[in-house]
Amino acid sequence: MSYSGGGWCSLVAAKTKVAPLRALSIPRLELEAAMMGSRLLQKIRTALTLNIRRHFLWTDSATVLAWLRSDSRRYHQFVSFRVGEILSLTSVDEWRYVPSKLNVADDATKWNSGPSFDPENRWYQGPPFLRNPKEQWPGQSVVEDEADVACEELRLVGVHQAAEEVIRVERFSNWDRLLRAMAYVHRAVRIWKRTLGRKSRRHVLDQEDIVKAMETLWRQAQSQAYVEEVHALNHGCSVGRSSPLYPLVPFIDEHGVVRIGSRIGSAPHIPYATKYPVVLPRDHRITFLLVQSVHRRFLHANGETVCNELRQEFYIPKLRVFVKKVSRSCQYCKVKKSTPRPPLMGPLPRVRLTPFIRPITFAGVDYMGPLEVRVGRCVAKRWNCLFTCLTVRAVHLELVHSLSSASCVMAFRRFVARRGAPQEVFSDKGTNFVGANRQLSEEKQKIRDIVQDCAATFTNANTQWHFNVPAAPHMGGPWERMVKSVKVAMKAVSDSTRHPSDEVLETIMLEAEAIVNSRPLTYVSLEAEDDEALTPNHFLLYGRTGF
Repeated sequence: MSYSGGGWCSLVAAKTKVAPLRALSIPRLELEAAMMGSRLLQKIRTALTLNIRRHFLWTDSATVLAWLRSDSRRYHQFVSFRVGEILSLTSVDEWRYVPSKLNVADDATKWNSGPSFDPENRWYQGPPFLRNPKEQWPGQSVVEDEADVACEELRLVGVHQAAEEVIRVERFSNWDRLLRAMAYVHRAVRIWKRTLGRKSRRHVLDQEDIVKAMETLWRQAQSQAYVEEVHALNHGCSVGRSSPLYPLVPFIDEHGVVRIGSRIGSAPHIPYATKYPVVLPRDHRITFLLVQSVHRRFLHANGETVCNELRQEFYIPKLRVFVKKVSRSCQYCKVKKSTPRPPLMGPLPRVRLTPFIRPITFAGVDYMGPLEVRVGRCVAKRWNCLFTCLTVRAVHLELVHSLSSASCVMAFRRFVARRGAPQEVFSDKGTNFVGANRQLSEEKQKIRDIVQDCAATFTNANTQWHFNVPAAPHMGGPWERMVKSVKVAMKAVSDSTRHPSDEVLETIMLEAEAIVNSRPLTYVSLEAEDDEALTPNHFLLYGRTGF
């Protein structure tokens, strides 16, 4: 408040706090103090009902004043957010500089002989210069001279050389074209500078132009992906601990290219690029075109070959993942590795889903063989007639001595005597022998006659015979799969005898039948309290086991 003799000051409120446990620089601590003062001023404004015409905020930090008077977007988030909050509560012209010796706020934190609670002390009365006219207050020119914006708080902005931005790499889809285009740019610069020999042909690129173009592309990719790292290395500093390149000990060579450190630098017979690979960002167009070029050069080989070739000169983070990405985007690899999409399977027929019926009510029939047996001193042929239940997937095997209709009829009669008459029987017309040798081609007609005679013999009021469509072996999938299972089981059961006798062959067939019918149809649980898995034998032996 003022009166005719001047003015007087009084303490209204004060606030301070200790420095945080996390280490902060002095300029940041000063900025925290300025933000705390702005918040305290806002609370006093709302608490007091006095008509305050103007406010003044004093700080002895020239750096804080420089931050407040510059664009806050230039700095990191810590400084930018706090400067924005201070300027939202106050204005720039309300902030003034005070020398540290006249700053009474230090009395709360910098005690020498202890705090003084004398009412006449400057802690309650304020600094003496406040009683003087404004013209005699500390000048502000010291702010312009001593203000030093902390360089570490400035946000780095990547700036590339003009020669490296002449070509937009996004417009290229081939590494060789991009490299030659950049090489022509360097050649044009040499021509403009008149450093190219007159005898050089203008349309032929030199090795020097190619090498400079490669280095330019590497620098462009690095400066766009690793802005802070390149800036620090160019100024002779090491990269920060938060940088992904920190464990690699990177450095910049004489051409301005970032390379990783190595412990084999003294090896005399290892190339320089192998000892110190070039660092390339993974998500960059230049790196993508380079990897794509190596992928094509090795004729779309496996990824390990491409990785081995690239690792000799470059360091690319997560290289194997990136090589797979390039391979998936290659149109040639897409066409070469593409497979036809399998068609959707049709719904199962009624005979495969009918419940509460006797096993082998719906049966499928097929021949398997020929099988060679020894009869005396001769070798004869036998066939295996396979009957399978289309519902419970059980099998029944009968030994057939010939492809005649009489042998087929007798085999079917033996099957009916042991398993009962089926309600419906399904079979093909012998087209499963198409493509076999000459002898099997001649026997194809015999098999057709056999199934026709069987159909005429056994088609009655109780049994109905169905034929599959010719040249459609997929329609006989249930018994074709059982033929394979029986062959595997017979091979496992049979001994080393090449030509067994009829009795031995029949024994092998029945043991193979038991093995196939013992396979689990449901999930095999390993828990002791669970029931055993369901097998075809549970249905075939229902009457005997009381299942």
